[in-house]
Amino acid sequence: MTQRFLKYTVRATDTQATSFINLAKDLSAVNRQLFRQARMYKVKSITVVDNDEEKFLQFGCAPDTWAMRNAMKRAYSRYNEMNNQVLDDQPSLKSKWSDFKPYLSLKHNSAESNPGTYNMESPEDIESNNVEYGEWNYSTFESPDGTSSVDGYEVGLLGGHSGSPGAYNYVGLIQSYGDTRGTVGRFEPSVDTALASDDPLLNLLDAGTQFDEIAENLIGENNSPPYKVQSPGSAQGEFYVGAETNMPAPLMFAEFNPAVGHGLQKVYNINVPLGVIRLDHKTERDTTDFTVIIEMAEGSYKGIHSESLV
Repeated sequence: MTQRFLKYTVRATDTQATSFINLAKDLSAVNRQLFRQARMYKVKSITVVDNDEEKFLQFGCAPDTWAMRNAMKRAYSRYNEMNNQVLDDQPSLKSKWSDFKPYLSLKHNSAESNPGTYNMESPEDIESNNVEYGEWNYSTFESPDGTSSVDGYEVGLLGGHSGSPGAYNYVGLIQSYGDTRGTVGRFEPSVDTALASDDPLLNLLDAGTQFDEIAENLIGENNSPPYKVQSPGSAQGEFYVGAETNMPAPLMFAEFNPAVGHGLQKVYNINVPLGVIRLDHKTERDTTDFTVIIEMAEGSYKGIHSESLV
């Protein structure tokens, strides 16, 4: 049996605020078993209940793209390679509840490690008693990083890197993945349009300028990909969606305005990478609460629907 319903009470003010929900962490605490972080969690529904109808809420999560999934696989592989340097000789050192746990973003990191500007929400019962947590440590990479000392940093899916070589404290996995893989050129084919359209063999049967125009269209139109690629002097990884300069924040999958929904609104069927959801919220005035009820979809992973990302 698995407790699939999680209720949260979120405090909102007339200043826009950001908080996070970590479904893997919360399911682990409520059900007293480890729900691993590096998975895709299927949410069947999210219900927002508001007693005064004066708020707006935006929900977001990481993009479900091939780049995100490959970035997760690469990071997990490198994490295991690092740990196996020790575990190959001393396998008994591995903790029973060891798990690869990346953050969603640097703001999620801040909410977990230094709440205040950003905060974590936790499940509660019908009498507003919050769940008690055990240990939940996010993964740290320890690397010499080309220097004489060890560079320890945490990782997250979204955004750029924080720090510098030898002194990183956060690394964005999507950007890191993009920086280290081959990619297409800015223009394909790479052809000089003027020279190609004036080629004597191309123009052998051309009675006018028709061939020139056709050649220029063939070469010059759609010769760049429909997505952003590296600009001269920049790192290619920063232009992947989810990296530093291309949609570095979670992508919004729902917006609620209970003022037009009679105090209750609902959204269905969301895939949440890592099980981490970002909430942005604000009231028209004063300080009030709203209730969020999350129902996890049923499935074969400990009673819920979830697939591994690694």
